[in-house]
Amino acid sequence: MRMGTAHHGARGGETCASAAPFRRGEDVSPLIEALRAHITRLEQGHAQFERQKSRASPWLTGLAELDRHLPAQGLQRAGLHDVSPRAYGDQPAAMGFALALALRRLSDVGERRPLLWCRLAAHEREHGRLYGHGLERLGLPRHRFVTITLKKPANLLWTMEEALKSGAVAAVLGDAEAAHAGLTTTRRLSLAAAAGKSAAILTFARPDCAATASHTRWTAAAVPSSSPVHDAAAPGAPCWNIELTRARGGRPGAWILEWHHAQSRFSLVPGLSRRAVHPLTDQDGPQAARQGPALRAG
Repeated sequence: MRMGTAHHGARGGETCASAAPFRRGEDVSPLIEALRAHITRLEQGHAQFERQKSRASPWLTGLAELDRHLPAQGLQRAGLHDVSPRAYGDQPAAMGFALALALRRLSDVGERRPLLWCRLAAHEREHGRLYGHGLERLGLPRHRFVTITLKKPANLLWTMEEALKSGAVAAVLGDAEAAHAGLTTTRRLSLAAAAGKSAAILTFARPDCAATASHTRWTAAAVPSSSPVHDAAAPGAPCWNIELTRARGGRPGAWILEWHHAQSRFSLVPGLSRRAVHPLTDQDGPQAARQGPALRAG
């Protein structure tokens, strides 16, 4: 049996064992002790990393009725998610909801990185360009926002992957075409997001999107907003009909949501928060108890 040169440790160039080749019958206790010490250092380093990781607040929507359907740690902070329109023409609604999710991610304490939004020229021609004042109205500061427009879907996906791997951005939003965003491509995006500790959100243009490697999958549809009480002619808060169709470690659900940019939070539409409108949402409290047991999805 021969032992080659030991690998360097994770810290300061330490070695797990400095052992020269030895013959049968020689004392190997120094080598075993060195290996044990190296394993202890690795375990301590891993425990410290887990403690630092646990201090990061979960990526949640801030709405208890929705967060109960997410995994225990909320949305994957360094992973891929996608939003599809419920029907043709609902892509702007999907983009608005995707932005709201990204804004929840940007609001993390200690997060200073910007948001990158990659657009396809074909989608811009069909649904319009991003409007700076409108994005500010949704709660996205201009100094934390970078956008780029590309002609080819393959170039857009490559740009997203490189930006995610760099770790220079907190989140990357991108237009997606089902023909180019399959399992292999989205798996690459998911791995790039994990490598750069960034979040990625794809927004599809049509509802017939293919299978992806996303941690959560959503659909969004436009819903008329309610006017504020002080001005019946003014537009209200952004409002969407949202459905969580897939979540690793979670379960599906459906809600009609409003977005409040000042607090960067969601809320159920007033007057439409009962199960008749939100059929897959949990009900809590005495009123739910009086109505009897309800079916759950998932």
